[in-house]
Amino acid sequence: MEIDFNPSRIPKAEPSQPATRPSAPPAVDGASFQNTSTLQEKVKNLPATRPEKVAAAKALMADTNFPPDYVLKRVAVLLAININQ
Repeated sequence: MEIDFNPSRIPKAEPSQPATRPSAPPAVDGASFQNTSTLQEKVKNLPATRPEKVAAAKALMADTNFPPDYVLKRVAVLLAININQ
């Protein structure tokens, strides 16, 4: 291995590899659009709310210790720090 260190020497430009053109996008067939329309129908039929999440939120609202005191104190400190901004 030979290391030739000469900062004043301009390195010889080596030929680079030619750039390749990106290939054309694949042709779209009718089956792909059919799959997306099926997916769109499923999305349209989803309920607006998830009952299990609503029940969990109601349970938290009924809890008198939610949110915990340390969370409220941290929020109060953040508000106090940023009150003038």
